Amino acid sequence: SCGYLFNFPLCVEMESSYFCNLKCPKCPRQVLNTNNERGFFEQKLYRKLLDEAKKYRMPSIILDHEAEPLTNPFISDMVGEAKASGILDIWMHTNANLLNDDISRKIIKNGLTKINFSIDAATAQTYDKVRPGGNYKKVVGNIMFFLKLKKELKRKDLRTRISFVLQDENRHEAKD
Repeated sequence: SCGYLFNFPLCVEMESSYFCNLKCPKCPRQVLNTNNERGFFEQKLYRKLLDEAKKYRMPSIILDHEAEPLTNPFISDMVGEAKASGILDIWMHTNANLLNDDISRKIIKNGLTKINFSIDAATAQTYDKVRPGGNYKKVVGNIMFFLKLKKELKRKDLRTRISFVLQDENRHEAKD
């Protein structure tokens, strides 16, 4: 036993969307052939979850699991509603292909506290192999705009991270 017992979870990891816009060959969604599932986390259920989170002072929420949260048209609202419910740590992982200027502005202003950009490549050539359906140049531009906006909005508390999952196809770019 770890010695810590709580009446309510400290963090909930949920799928805000059941779909991903990429077809990454090593992704469990491709391997298990589940990427064709579509839909979004029901807003009524999300608000119920947030009501309980507020009641029990849940400190953290992750707005994705294996899918792409930015495919959900309400994702920036979900960030804001989590913040308004008193959740301190609001985060997501994204492949950043859909991270346009408007979404960046909204999720930053609405209170996102952590974002992980999953790229897995340092060049467009490798990116095309590990992230089929994406656009490396666009992703880098989207991330650079996000970082610039984060700085302009003085959001030093917003943690950003790039992930690079080592694979045979990208191993030669690990240092980059």
